[in-house]
Amino acid sequence: MMFSAELIEKYKNFKGYTQDKQIVSDLEKCTKSNLSQIKKGERHLTPSQTMFLAEAIGMDTKEALLQLALEKSKTKEESDVWTDVIKKISAACIALTLCLGLAAETPTKGAIGRRRYSL
Repeated sequence: MMFSAELIEKYKNFKGYTQDKQIVSDLEKCTKSNLSQIKKGERHLTPSQTMFLAEAIGMDTKEALLQLALEKSKTKEESDVWTDVIKKISAACIALTLCLGLAAETPTKGAIGRRRYSL
């Protein structure tokens, strides 16, 4: 399934909607025909529609826009570049999280073994 269609389905489930016309009324510049074409993979969401849906379901809008760009890729080379960008960003985020986690667990020098004795 394409990213745009998946995002629409996640939004539909998140809102508890049962009909596509409910989604159409929430999205700007969207018709029933547009929505149908998006679900078939013939069209894509616009960046503003993608951001609206991502924000509504609590998804990172930057990630959503990257996924949209990947979906809109017209060539294999373009798709490979977007995939590489997404992987590098993900790896950088993981590395940063790991570093922050290790920094939080590392005791400060001299903190261990320092005791006060009273007479």
